[in-house]
Amino acid sequence: MTSENQQHRHRWIASSSHRVSEGLVVYQRCDCGEWRVTSTPVHPVVHPEIARIRKSA
Repeated sequence: MTSENQQHRHRWIASSSHRVSEGLVVYQRCDCGEWRVTSTPVHPVVHPEIARIRKSA
């Protein structure tokens, strides 16, 4: 059994995505209940695995 304070590896699943003027915004959730928002710029980047990530409160 894991306690509330223990970290786990999140398994992010895209719930929805939206094209915006700044690029693509993707809303993702994990089975633990955590949510995050990622954004990708309009133009391709050298390292696509690097995206700005903003956790929702």
